[in-house]
Amino acid sequence: MKKFMGRHLIVDAYGVGRDILQNKKLLKRMLGDLPKELNMRILKQPAVHEIKSETHSNIGFSGFAILYESHVSFHTWPEENFIAIDVYSCNDFDKNAAVNFIKKILGVKKVQFKSIIRG
Repeated sequence: MKKFMGRHLIVDAYGVGRDILQNKKLLKRMLGDLPKELNMRILKQPAVHEIKSETHSNIGFSGFAILYESHVSFHTWPEENFIAIDVYSCNDFDKNAAVNFIKKILGVKKVQFKSIIRG
């Protein structure tokens, strides 16, 4: 018999404004507010870092929040109007509530997601 070890939500969000994907303050707020929306607890305050590459001319952001229940992370591609978001928790959570929160805070035009039960 399989044991529930967690839910891993993988979100691909398209059509997000470049100004939003380069707004460090908003992205950090998302990392702080999304866990609260899902009744998760933040262990370490969210970290958001600007990512520059020698091979790509565009600047994106990556962020991570460590939770007592696991983590929330994201990576942005402003030139593609795209953000990839992962939510993993050893406690079950409402995947639709998570997706709806992401759509609302980021003004997402199109979203695709997968929810995987781990364990």
